[in-house]
Amino acid sequence: MSGQKSEWVKKCIGILKVLKNHKHGWVFSEPVDPVKLNIPDYLEIIKKPMDLGTVRTHLDNGTITNPEEFKTNVVLTFDNAMRYNPSNHDVHIMAKTLKEVRTRLVAKLPPVTITIP
Repeated sequence: MSGQKSEWVKKCIGILKVLKNHKHGWVFSEPVDPVKLNIPDYLEIIKKPMDLGTVRTHLDNGTITNPEEFKTNVVLTFDNAMRYNPSNHDVHIMAKTLKEVRTRLVAKLPPVTITIP
């Protein structure tokens, strides 16, 4: 079982590298800092912040336990950006672009299999 886990984790890490290395990836590589970015209402609008760096940390420490959780967290990263920023804002457009890239990449991940003893 751990061999299977390490294989999907490796694939997820590869997907994160592609996303982070994309020309828009830098925007989503670390948590949003509402003070630094002067967006004091960010945490009122975005109830569950997420970024690609945090996703990587969760993969590394085992907080993400399956490919579906990985997909959910990556989508949350981009959905948050699109929710907070208007559709004509650069960050919204970047998030939409990377979400489309993510869709193509995660299609290669194995489906979640539940084994009942």
